[in-house]
Amino acid sequence: MFHKCARTTLSLTVMLTSGLTLNAAMAQQLEEVIVTAQKRAESLQDTPIAISAYDSASIEAMGLIDAKDIGAASPYLQMPAYPNATNNLALFIRGIGNADSIVLTKDPTVGLYYDGVYAARSTGLLSDLSELERVEILRGPQGTLYGRNTMAGAINFINAKPTGELGFKQTLSAGNYDSWRSVSHLNLPDVSGFKAKLTAAFSDREGWVQNEGANEVPGYDYTDYYKKETEGYRAALRFDGIDKLLVDYSYDYSDVTSSPPYFQYSGPTGGTTVAGLPITNSFTDRLKHTRSPTGGAQTAYYLPDSTTEVNGHNLTISYELSDNLTLKSITGYRDFDDEISQNFAQAFGDAGSLEVYTKTQQDQWSQELQLLGSAERLQYVGGLYYFNENGDQMERQYLDRAAVDQMGIYAFDFFTMKPCSDGTRPGPICTDFVNGTLPNYLGEYKVSTDVESWAAYGQSTYTPDILDDKLDLTLGLRYTDDQREASRTNDGWYANSFAPGATDSSKDRFDYTAIADYNWTEAFSTYAKVSTGFRSGGSSRNGVDFNKPFDSEDLTSGEIGWKSELLDQRVRFNGAAYYMRINDIILDYLPDPVLSPQLVESFNSGDADVYGLEIDLQAAVTDQFLVGLSYAYLDYDFSNVDFPDGTDHTDTTELVWAPKNAYSVTADYELPISIGQLRFHLDYSWQDDQFALANTEFGKVEVGDYGLLNARISLADVEMGGLSWQFAVWGKNITDEDSVNYRIGSTATTYLAPAMWGGEVIFEF
Repeated sequence: MFHKCARTTLSLTVMLTSGLTLNAAMAQQLEEVIVTAQKRAESLQDTPIAISAYDSASIEAMGLIDAKDIGAASPYLQMPAYPNATNNLALFIRGIGNADSIVLTKDPTVGLYYDGVYAARSTGLLSDLSELERVEILRGPQGTLYGRNTMAGAINFINAKPTGELGFKQTLSAGNYDSWRSVSHLNLPDVSGFKAKLTAAFSDREGWVQNEGANEVPGYDYTDYYKKETEGYRAALRFDGIDKLLVDYSYDYSDVTSSPPYFQYSGPTGGTTVAGLPITNSFTDRLKHTRSPTGGAQTAYYLPDSTTEVNGHNLTISYELSDNLTLKSITGYRDFDDEISQNFAQAFGDAGSLEVYTKTQQDQWSQELQLLGSAERLQYVGGLYYFNENGDQMERQYLDRAAVDQMGIYAFDFFTMKPCSDGTRPGPICTDFVNGTLPNYLGEYKVSTDVESWAAYGQSTYTPDILDDKLDLTLGLRYTDDQREASRTNDGWYANSFAPGATDSSKDRFDYTAIADYNWTEAFSTYAKVSTGFRSGGSSRNGVDFNKPFDSEDLTSGEIGWKSELLDQRVRFNGAAYYMRINDIILDYLPDPVLSPQLVESFNSGDADVYGLEIDLQAAVTDQFLVGLSYAYLDYDFSNVDFPDGTDHTDTTELVWAPKNAYSVTADYELPISIGQLRFHLDYSWQDDQFALANTEFGKVEVGDYGLLNARISLADVEMGGLSWQFAVWGKNITDEDSVNYRIGSTATTYLAPAMWGGEVIFEF
């Protein structure tokens, strides 16, 4: 399969390049892309790492409203939604990630950076991206310059800075599902070296799975699934009124009200629930209404709103000590409050309807000092880094499956924590609507965590006086000291599956990077890179024994790649092939995903070999026609995988969210007309089958392949009333692809969002 796909991609490249030769005289050159992946501004073509970037024009044309849109557009990046919430995403690059993205006691493998500040959690990532200058996706371990928890890669969100000139930009859009969006940007004029930019973003969309039924009880919440409402503000200040000094400060706030994904029952029929009713319906197509598998009728499930508030402060100070030496300080503080409610709506069949409420409070503070310098043949960066994270996370669970006479105890209202007394008080928590049985309250537990980490690093690139200055050699080293403590307590309820416990860890290690980059011509270079990275250990938040921590995992990667521009910079063709060895890989294990889906054990076991190929191709076919192709191939092998049950699972373990093949294609055409520019954009992304659960002992939990087609047509650069206008219509998933995009066990599934469409007006001065 690998050779077939590689041949297909090569054939497309040859055909496209051959066709471009005929149009060379009429095609424009591709614009240079500037990135800061190596802590300094440089051309993407001069950066010897696998990296892809989206600039502001691409973000607007592709309608990349939030981070999930970026994940859908990039074949190198998988972003499955967290099962309990649509306001949180898991991040995977090259098959390495963390599906439990909300869990405080388990770290990610993809580093998120907002203007240079590390964000330990992806909570709040789905707030509006507003006006970004650029998004960079760095693939492969970034252990030297970016540190712990970037063993898969890093994503840099770079915001546009204040211009110092009076300007205003307004975006208004509306679409189906009563959706609307408003984004306002105001740049204020320079006053004695002070510049300011203010942004406000609001949006709203109804849920596309209606949660209603004859069983509704007055006074209880039945929020539709997949609803989303956002409110966000950002203030950016810049001061450059003193020679050699540059100060940037920004504050961002976002408030997201949402509801979780809807998990449908898609398992076998004929079984019985514990309430005694047979499972008569299996739902294998995307539903528009919530339904019960016991009879198939429209059924309402108790579901209050989920809310997320995020705050962020960023202070970056740069001072030029000399023409070739700059000192930079990056100070960041972020915090969030998150309350999530999920009702799995009988999706586990015989196990009943698991309901989960999670409340998380997290704050973090970081300080980084960088020294960036250059000499005749040397460029270097050195730094010191400190990070501290504190968090508390409370979760309540209950399973609507056991009767009072089976439990021999009084039941409790799950959310109010008040007794149901005689078991007859009405409400979805205390009464099973079928036969009056009571829920199995699984209890409440709380996890607290404290992480402290510091690091020192340095990386330099040297151009030796040989080979006509075409060879660049890069060496980097980072030392990290990581300290962490965590504890779990519960409410003492005897049915609670999560016993108290405590863990602590103290780790230190070195990571390195070595790169040889050879510039064969000004337009073609190849590089070879060896690098390492690691993810910190932690604790199984939803494990039976919290006193058993899991250790860190580490990765060593070898990569060869090329950067090229052909036909007088009308074609850009970059690629990389890699091999990675992961030691003591962290896996998630569900002892019984059918009857006990709430139990998840995280542990170290075995090694994994991951290898793949990535290709990026951009071509200016004519002055008006631009096309792009990105392709990723990935494969892997496991060895020595022993599970907590004491058995070897090497042959039944898979990498999750790691499609073997994935690609995306874009096409942009611009037609000048008398009143402006008519622009057409199409993008299509496709990904192969992928696993949603590593352990296949109970059967393969697999998500099938699917593709998404998006389009946008706009009339831009229309001058009217002293303003510049743009009018657009857009559509996402315009073919209404109806495929599974998440699975838990063999019966619980979610589906892709239906076709979304709308119109947009942008005006600015």
